[in-house]
Amino acid sequence: MKPKSPLILKKFKPGVFLLLGIGLGVVLMLVLLLFENGKTPTPITDKEKNTKKENVVFQKNKTEFARGKRNSYKFQPFNPNNINKEQLMSFGLSPKQASILVNYVNAGGRFKTKQDLKKLYFMTEDLYSQMSPFIVIEPSIQPTNTSYTNTYSNNKYISKPQPIFDLNKADTIDLQALRGIGPSYSRRIFKYGQKLGGYVRIEQLKEVYGMTDTLYTSIKPYLKINNPNPKKLNLNTSTIKELNSHPYIDFYLAKAIVKLRFDLKTFKSIEEIKQIHLLDQETYNKLIPYLEL
Repeated sequence: MKPKSPLILKKFKPGVFLLLGIGLGVVLMLVLLLFENGKTPTPITDKEKNTKKENVVFQKNKTEFARGKRNSYKFQPFNPNNINKEQLMSFGLSPKQASILVNYVNAGGRFKTKQDLKKLYFMTEDLYSQMSPFIVIEPSIQPTNTSYTNTYSNNKYISKPQPIFDLNKADTIDLQALRGIGPSYSRRIFKYGQKLGGYVRIEQLKEVYGMTDTLYTSIKPYLKINNPNPKKLNLNTSTIKELNSHPYIDFYLAKAIVKLRFDLKTFKSIEEIKQIHLLDQETYNKLIPYLEL
């Protein structure tokens, strides 16, 4: 007798096999889910607990830092007019902050009230609120009027004048002692002086990026230039790159100077560069102190 299997299989349609496959897949998924839910949790080791704890603390500290958590200072009563850098740093101030305060006093500045310390560029509201209770400013000592004939004008407290800095010798810290000059301005003033090869006129401060007429007018009385001795460019030996490094000489002017030097073989006088049509009289006048043969 022939087997009946081939005949029976022919009776099944392709769709039946598809349904059977889907059904088996669903059953397998249910079995896997039941197995996972029934698993016993793996115990957490002490090392893992500590690691998680450290991560929580780290995230907490990170959040507090991002929110601007207050710095912790250890202030003690002090007179800002009579204190050194080491003492200020022991309170928690940074070396730079301590230097700015001490340099201001050493240069002749004086704090008459607590509020005067707010003028320091690094002084934030948070720092001042923590420092203020410990600031002790001694009253100025006036001479005793024993004869009662002196006028009050003779006994008035005379404050120290604002220090005057040599523009070519002042560093960024010195410059920050000037009202309105913070770290950005002080760096710009200092770097521009280096690019020039030294300042020869106070008015050159107007060329510093961002310098306003108001700020220039306010700091001009406290700056001076003694015996300017700027670094000079030799017209007969300087390359285009060297000439172009000076703020008053752009690439095209530097190229024209070198070309004229080639045509003339050598410069015999500085005035010969006036032949260059790119060079106007104003730029020439500003350049004179920085040129030599």
